Amino acid sequence: MAPKKITDFTGFRTSIRLLFEVLQNAYDKDKMQEVLQNDEKFSKVDRETVEAINLFAGTDIDIDEKEEVIDMCKAWEEQKNEGRELGERQKIISLIVKKLQKNKSVAEIADDLEEKEEVIAPIYEAALSMKPDYDVEKIYELLEKNKKLA
Repeated sequence: MAPKKITDFTGFRTSIRLLFEVLQNAYDKDKMQEVLQNDEKFSKVDRETVEAINLFAGTDIDIDEKEEVIDMCKAWEEQKNEGRELGERQKIISLIVKKLQKNKSVAEIADDLEEKEEVIAPIYEAALSMKPDYDVEKIYELLEKNKKLA
C-alpha cells in the first residue's frame, strides 16, 4: 500500500510510522502543522528518521549533528519563521531595487520606506553592484554572504 493511501498509522510501531504520517501531509502545510503540533511523538524523533523525512518529504528540518533526538515541532516552527523572514527581506530588496531604478538616493529611499539609511545603504550598495541585472535572490545571497564575513 502506498504511504499516501494510509489513513491509520497505529499499525506501525517504528519510526516508519512518523515518516509515513509526514509523507501523507507533506504537501499541505496547515495539515503538517496540525500533525506536528498535536502529536507528542514528534517532539522526540531520532536523527536518522528526520533525515529520511527531509529526503522523502522534501522538508528542510534543521538537524544538529550533535543531537541524537530532534524536536520536529520546534524545528518546523523555526523553519516557518525563517521562511517568513526570507520573504520579508526579499520584499524589501525588491522595493529598494525599484526605487534604485528610478535613480533615487539612499536618503530618498529611506524616507520613502520610513526606514533608517543605515538599513537601506547595504542593500542599496549590493543591488548597485549587480547593475543592470537586479536579481533579488542574488542580492539577498550577497547580503547574507557579507553578513557572515562581517
